[in-house]
Amino acid sequence: MDSSTEALQQSLVKLLAVVDRLDGRNLQTVQRIEAATAAMEQGVGRLDRGGEQFARLALQRIGADTQQCIAQGADQAVAGFQQQLKQASNGLQWAVQAIEEQRKGLATARRSMVWMGALALLVGSLLAAGGAAWVAHRSMQETAQANFGKDILQATQSGAITRCGESLCVRVGKKLQRYGKDGEYALLQDQVAR
Repeated sequence: MDSSTEALQQSLVKLLAVVDRLDGRNLQTVQRIEAATAAMEQGVGRLDRGGEQFARLALQRIGADTQQCIAQGADQAVAGFQQQLKQASNGLQWAVQAIEEQRKGLATARRSMVWMGALALLVGSLLAAGGAAWVAHRSMQETAQANFGKDILQATQSGAITRCGESLCVRVGKKLQRYGKDGEYALLQDQVAR
């Protein structure tokens, strides 16, 4: 692998680590908010029970006329307090939903980064494999050319190929053997040793 592929892989690994840390932090924040919401709901339940008990005791101990005034005042106070608690609870639920949406967005971004990283690694691997195949093919061609040159040299040294004035001559056997689709090649008499 070349250095740019390694740098890309290292960058992807670092990026995935950052995404995992952010995902962990978001999960911790969601857990904290859920715990705070549960505690608040328990407090609301205790306040409701306490308010109801207070109203019952007050109604028992106070006379008929006073009971009605106190009951109305207590109901108004509890209703106001319950309204405030509902508003606070709605605000917390909205915050939990917003954090959940952020977590989903981060999870989607992380998945797309993983896919993009995998795609980049695949493309890099294909490029590296293609380059290696080209180098191997080129080396085989150069080896074949070197072997052909060696065969020509040996044929020249053995006299199977020589100069006849301005032209090249080839010594063939008495029984000419032809090769090729249309018989365009003739076998040299002396085989070149390999």
